[in-house]
Amino acid sequence: MAQRATVEALRLPRPPGVLTALLDAVANWPAAAVLVVAAMVLVVESGTLVGVALPGTTLLVALGLWSHIRPDALVPAIAISAAATVTGVHIGWWRGRSGRGVPALDGDGRHRRVIRAGTARAHRWLAGRGPVATAALLACGHWAAAARPLMPRVAGGAGVPYRIAGPPLVLTGTAWAATLVLLGNKVGAHVLTQAGAVPLVVVALLIGALVLHSRCRHKSIAVGSAVR
Repeated sequence: MAQRATVEALRLPRPPGVLTALLDAVANWPAAAVLVVAAMVLVVESGTLVGVALPGTTLLVALGLWSHIRPDALVPAIAISAAATVTGVHIGWWRGRSGRGVPALDGDGRHRRVIRAGTARAHRWLAGRGPVATAALLACGHWAAAARPLMPRVAGGAGVPYRIAGPPLVLTGTAWAATLVLLGNKVGAHVLTQAGAVPLVVVALLIGALVLHSRCRHKSIAVGSAVR
């Protein structure tokens, strides 16, 4: 009860439903238990297809708010969150690299054929990007919830080598975790309500720019061939 009263005494904006539920659930947990559970969720969220449905961003913001109750846990929360999400995306890249990026696609079911075809197109498209564009996509993709568990798998399946995939996976995973925990600590739920769509817009703009650049390059090549 004392811990919950401390949360209310922070006078931060009232968190949305999921965030409130998380804070209420862990209010009386030991700090070690909170960090272990958060790490497990973040590994699953970043490293498996189930992660598309998990609230990783909300969890990090909740850790930032929770650190007001446990001020000595702010640095461990950032370090453990960063390590967990980086571990998750590496698992995703490895599964894609080893041919296990999308499970249960054997057979002739219609939906399986559609998913196989879409996965193959994504692999071919990413394989055609240059190293800089691929690294940029992986870096930006980590900030968008739906792309976070998918981009490393697609990169692994497309044959993107670790020397290209590894650095952005480590750097952006660390930056994502640290930024959201610190934002949760400083501004609370505003980071979810005011800026939640920004990562999706950035990723969409980046993909659109890459597609436009690819089409312009192909047209110039075609024109050059015709002139010859």
